[in-house]
Amino acid sequence: MTMKLDILFINPSSRSQVYQALGNDLAAIENPVWAGLLASFCRRRGLTVEILDAEAEGLTPAQVAERVRDLDPLLVAVVVYGHQPSASTQNMTAAGLVCTAIKRDEPARRIILVGGHVAALPERTLREEDADFVAGGEGPHTLFELVAALKTTAPRYDQVAGLWYRDDEGIRATPDRPLVADLDNEIPDQAWDLLPMTRYRAHNWHCLDGRRRQPYAALYTTLGCPYHCSFCCIQTPFRAGERAGGLRESVNSYRYWSPDHVVRQIDLLVNRHGVRNIKIADEMFVLNRKHVLGICKRLIERRYDLNIWAYARVDTIKDGMLDQLRAA
Repeated sequence: MTMKLDILFINPSSRSQVYQALGNDLAAIENPVWAGLLASFCRRRGLTVEILDAEAEGLTPAQVAERVRDLDPLLVAVVVYGHQPSASTQNMTAAGLVCTAIKRDEPARRIILVGGHVAALPERTLREEDADFVAGGEGPHTLFELVAALKTTAPRYDQVAGLWYRDDEGIRATPDRPLVADLDNEIPDQAWDLLPMTRYRAHNWHCLDGRRRQPYAALYTTLGCPYHCSFCCIQTPFRAGERAGGLRESVNSYRYWSPDHVVRQIDLLVNRHGVRNIKIADEMFVLNRKHVLGICKRLIERRYDLNIWAYARVDTIKDGMLDQLRAA
């Protein structure tokens, strides 16, 4: 007997809208990192999940709605995420079109929006978009608990952590849970087996040395950033969980996957999917010396000949790091 699908995660197709003609050949086609992480979290807790990467498959909103109807999930999670954290706002147009197309096809279909933009503006998002729910934080606990609620005869949305929803009296919000703490065990991967790995390609400038741009993959080794730049939105999805965990407003969470865990992920990408082009999507990868050099050491030992780029600040590059990064 086939089990009913609990959650379908959708990565909307936004490349042509965000990059216009540059999206045809120059821009990356990137695996939806946050959708993959959320799917992994939910699957480890016993939910049945799938990922529909409309960006990689080049699907229109109407085609996405048709696939949703065929898959018939209990909950649709439209994940608003881009090639870097602030790109979730650019992707809202595509996300909104997908929600509208699904609702026009099946008005009763339950939809939740997850991502940086919607976490920053949850009430406004719920008023403006054709969605039933918005995740006010990073999302994993909210999704798991929402599915549990939807499986009951009388869902208690007020018991679901970090949820924005409507009732007869207007828009409501529930308290959040602390952030996921044990990344290695609670979100161990990106559910790579649910992604169309052969479709992803690196940015053109990632491979200016003549390398083939495919296969390609992006992954996180950390979540968050300890700095407090006034223009940056990186902590937006994490703020509610930080408050719930008792962090002071002046403190930013910064969580790590262990070097062993990170490199096991790279082992899988290299050996199963043939990946050599890798983006480390962390907002601030080159920061913690022990973490960075631990990853470098393990990669150097493997001699994979990888083509990697990552984010750093010039004041986070310490003596002895550049040689190790280059060697890795």
